[in-house]
Amino acid sequence: MKGILSGFLVVVHLMVISQTSPTDFLFPAPPNQKELTSQKLWSTQYYIHQFQSGGKIPIVYADGKPSGLFADTCDFCMASLEGTAFVKDSSGNSTIINFAKSGDSSFVNCRACKRFAASKLNVESWGRTLWSKSQGFGDGVKNYRLVPFRTIAVDKEVIPYGTVLYIPAARGKKILLPDGEEAVHDGYFFAGDTGGAIKKNHIDIFTGIYEGNPFPEVIKSNENKTVDAFIITDQTIVDALAGLHLKKAF
Repeated sequence: MKGILSGFLVVVHLMVISQTSPTDFLFPAPPNQKELTSQKLWSTQYYIHQFQSGGKIPIVYADGKPSGLFADTCDFCMASLEGTAFVKDSSGNSTIINFAKSGDSSFVNCRACKRFAASKLNVESWGRTLWSKSQGFGDGVKNYRLVPFRTIAVDKEVIPYGTVLYIPAARGKKILLPDGEEAVHDGYFFAGDTGGAIKKNHIDIFTGIYEGNPFPEVIKSNENKTVDAFIITDQTIVDALAGLHLKKAF
């Protein structure tokens, strides 16, 4: 899969109409941090899975229509776990697929993929995934799109959708944007997605096509290792990140 990554990057640049840039991460630290509501959160990360169409498992849309794309067991299940995938067909064209819903029947047993054989996650549900076509980096909840290094998946009962969080431990960390540019993160994140495994004080940070860990002090994938996060009330910042995530921004 790594051998086709550079080709996918080129396609991504052509497909993504609105692209994050270093100047998107220049908000100042909140001057009233001590007055803000704080939460203890633990974090994982998710990113876009990329693969070449092949194998015997069909990618089927939520309306029951076949996409004409296929996957092997591990690619299908990884895409289901991450929620979004770039799939390249034999002609070199790429389709962005997004998790739509779980169907009634299973296309594949994800335990058959060695990577997930002993997983404690609800692997069985992944094989029932039905998809929708998407654009950019995929879709979040409501009318939001996913934005690398900004979007977080949340449990809406704990963190309502549309909330902006400031995580001091992420501020000042260098990130590699999808176009290859570097930026320094300002620590702000937008609650624009969710996931079946995201419960209570667990957040999931979206890193686009970047599979490394850009925030090692934050992303520890351990519920016992929490970080401080603050709910932002500055309407200028809230409106800016909300606008960045709205699909109409394409």
